[in-house]
Amino acid sequence: MVLISIFIGINSSHSLFASPKQQKVSSKRQYQIAEKFLDNRNFVKAAVIYKDLLEESSRNADLNFKLGLCYLNIVSEKEKSVELIEKAIQYTSSKNNVSMDVYFNLAKAYHANYQFNEALKVYKDLLQLISPQNTVFRNDIQRNIEMCKNGIDLMKNPVNISIINLGNKINSEFSEHSPGVTADESTMVFTSRRNGTGSKIDADGQYFEDIYISYNTNGIWSDPKGIVKLNTIDHDASISISADGQELYIYKAGFVNSRESEGGDIYTSHLNGTEWSEPEKLAPVINSPSKESHISISADSRTIFFSSNRPGGYGGMDIYTVTKLPNGKWGRAKNLGPAINTEYDDDSPFIHPDGKTLYFSSAGHKTMGGLDIFKSVNSKGRWTTPVNVGYPINSTDDDIYYTPTPDGKRAYFASYRNGSLGRTDIFLIKTPNEEDAGLFVLKGKVINSSGKVVLNSKITVSKDGNVIGIYTPNEATGKFLFIVDAGKKYDIEIVAEGYRTLRTVLNIPPEFANKENHSVITLLPLTLRTKDEPDYPNTLELIDLDESKLSDIGSLPPSKDSIPDNKEFISPEVINDTISAVEEVKIDSFIPAPVIKEVLSPKKEEEKEATTVIPDLPAKTVSTTTTPKIVPEVKKDEAIKEQKTVSLEETNKLIKKSTASSQDSKLEVIDSGDLAFTLDLGNFNSPKPELFENLAGVKETIGSDKKYHYTYGKFKDYKKAAKARKEIAAKGYSASKIKILSNDNLVKEQTGGETYYTIQIMALKLYIEADFFDNLDNVKAFHGGDGYTRYTYKKFKSYQDAVTEMNRLIRMGYWDAFIRTVINDQLLYSGMKYSEKDTYTIQVMALRNPKPLSFFADLENVKVFSDLNGLYRYTYRVYKNKGDAINDLGHVLKRGYWDAFVRKSLSGEQVLNFNTDETDNFYTIQVMALRNAKGLSFFNNLGTDSLRIYKGNDGLSRYAFQKYSSLEKAKSRLNSVTKKGYLDAFTREIKWYNEH
Repeated sequence: MVLISIFIGINSSHSLFASPKQQKVSSKRQYQIAEKFLDNRNFVKAAVIYKDLLEESSRNADLNFKLGLCYLNIVSEKEKSVELIEKAIQYTSSKNNVSMDVYFNLAKAYHANYQFNEALKVYKDLLQLISPQNTVFRNDIQRNIEMCKNGIDLMKNPVNISIINLGNKINSEFSEHSPGVTADESTMVFTSRRNGTGSKIDADGQYFEDIYISYNTNGIWSDPKGIVKLNTIDHDASISISADGQELYIYKAGFVNSRESEGGDIYTSHLNGTEWSEPEKLAPVINSPSKESHISISADSRTIFFSSNRPGGYGGMDIYTVTKLPNGKWGRAKNLGPAINTEYDDDSPFIHPDGKTLYFSSAGHKTMGGLDIFKSVNSKGRWTTPVNVGYPINSTDDDIYYTPTPDGKRAYFASYRNGSLGRTDIFLIKTPNEEDAGLFVLKGKVINSSGKVVLNSKITVSKDGNVIGIYTPNEATGKFLFIVDAGKKYDIEIVAEGYRTLRTVLNIPPEFANKENHSVITLLPLTLRTKDEPDYPNTLELIDLDESKLSDIGSLPPSKDSIPDNKEFISPEVINDTISAVEEVKIDSFIPAPVIKEVLSPKKEEEKEATTVIPDLPAKTVSTTTTPKIVPEVKKDEAIKEQKTVSLEETNKLIKKSTASSQDSKLEVIDSGDLAFTLDLGNFNSPKPELFENLAGVKETIGSDKKYHYTYGKFKDYKKAAKARKEIAAKGYSASKIKILSNDNLVKEQTGGETYYTIQIMALKLYIEADFFDNLDNVKAFHGGDGYTRYTYKKFKSYQDAVTEMNRLIRMGYWDAFIRTVINDQLLYSGMKYSEKDTYTIQVMALRNPKPLSFFADLENVKVFSDLNGLYRYTYRVYKNKGDAINDLGHVLKRGYWDAFVRKSLSGEQVLNFNTDETDNFYTIQVMALRNAKGLSFFNNLGTDSLRIYKGNDGLSRYAFQKYSSLEKAKSRLNSVTKKGYLDAFTREIKWYNEH
């Protein structure tokens, strides 16, 4: 949208000064063409001609004004408008001949360029000249005066935000607007006037609007693609998308005699699998003969907010709401009333997922110019007075289509700013001070026990017996998303034809507010149910992703780990290190140690400190120059008394200079002295001693990153360091930017003398930084007397919780994970006993089409059983107690049998001596090889039931797709795998993996 001049005054017209009489015909014709462009609001093309004419007649008042007027209405050129309109007045022979339109547009130019005081002077002078009977013009000027005063007030109190242009992947030299972003920020649809479908150009000189879509991967937006199914040769504008990304809303203009009319309607398109449906016009209760321009639907899909200029409103565009009735139909449209709507335009509503906070753009209320973004909250059925969200979110131009995230910490909107690529661009706003919304986002997918998507499933979410939302997962991916309040309990029901109905409880702790959770829900077929098989869980498992960062994995399928019931669980018996039930893997490696020189602030010569040599920390891949040596270690008594526990970043202090076992590793180790804490005040690209001139004792050093680091103090314990940080913050420094260091390493967590279970991930003869475990948090390091540092994950009060998490880590690629106990900061091995009379087994899989036992060559003692339902169940070993079976489950999972779970051995199962004469010369398609293993959900477009993972001697995890009896069959499927994006895939003989 653009600022349009209002030509009202004495003898006003578009040509305010006489056109040059002594002109060549060609110049006169050019002038006429420019006037026609100006009438059609094609300011860009008009400006080009006026600029050319002005070069021939630089002191022509009319040309200066017309070019200034064009620039005022081109957001990227508005800064030039003031000088040109001032020249128009200067070059007029008599000031009495200057029309009030010129002064009015001069004031608007000042206003648009944030020169509010200059604008106020001109506006007030105009009021003295205009007749009291000219109420329309006077009211317009009075309104602009109010906006200038609002701008002054807003700029005095800017909000703490950062505004980021989404860059040339999303934005272009043309206008982009109406960003619609899903609740998880994975998908964005927007409208662009770049060259798209049909290359049709509108009267304003821009291409017709088209709809584009982009996907967010690890914070990077993909190249946007036009949605072919939705774009036509005419205007097609996306206006919003549902929270789960399944419903897209579109604006289509009305036409009369092939020309766009004042009317326009809203359409919807549904994502059927991977294809968008043909747009369908919304019900007449929403669409009318008037214009409906924007829409927003609540997260539970039960309330709609839309804008319309239908009769009966308060001004131009008004905002209305519609609620879904119990019969599924929409009720009557209701105007939100004068609390929201004004005599001006009120447009682009967005209802926040909390269901009560409304964002919208308005040319009324306390705007500083154009359309500003406002916020109102529905409290007890009444809307609060709209509040301007502030400067610099709002500007003197139109700021519109505001789309905040569920946690309120970010938002997307369209505006023109310095640095815009062309006209209106799409920006990301980060709002760290925004009040937490207290919402919880649950996203995931619904699959069956074979890992395939369950078709036509329906999720019903209820609270206290009342349905609050019904959601339909995507037909192709099984993915779903819904948003609820944290700190509450919900009933979840998932129904699908041919599957047992899942009824469970979603109990969301208050600390999960403003967090996102990934869950993979497995529905069990009706035919698989037997008396002793596990049922669905009573509660839905949640993962704190901010804590564990298991975003690649999601929660486990229901009951696959078969954790023992509380009544069967007995407190663990802690046994010393003589137990050898689990094999520990140790890794020897080294990283060269660079020299870092410490640069001091000016001191006396005798006070200078010596150069310090510290070892460099390894990269994420452990070593790129030396292959790690993996040494299997059988459990034996370790020097437990020498062990300490610290956070991962404190490991440096624990490495002893004279460790005998360090000779095999060429790592240079030093004695870093007693534990000491310092405060990190920040780092900069250039020296900044002036920032800390009021703080005595600040030390400046140059780090390996070539930056200037500033630290303060030396404290013997953490509490004193924390107290000092608080005292420094009281002097005006930002507490959030002051970090506590321990021996130059960032402190994350202190541990006490408690008893708990933990999961050992690996044992290394080197120390590594926390970002090595970039998909885990709460990692700790234990340094033993044998020179090895053991890295553990999390604390667990119960052994069964630790086992559940251990099996999850194995699925992620931490193949050597096992359970240990920590008592008084000493790392011990765990021994568990269960009191059970039944025997247990590990069911590897159940199939309708049997496979030969040679298929399970990497598992010994696999047996196959048939049941009355015609299923073949493959099991691994028989155990006297459930604890032993649970401990062995990880051994099975490591070999890629992700659906394996523990169950009771069933009586009456008929053992089959089932095998075939198939040769061992099988082939597969290797999809990729990774040093940092991914969860199988990463390959969801292949089907996780068709993938195997092979851990190589070189430390790589190789992902192989399916098993083929001949090389020809494997090659015939290779093309279909590469088409799915796995460009490095190739065929390979399976026995190669056994050899490597």
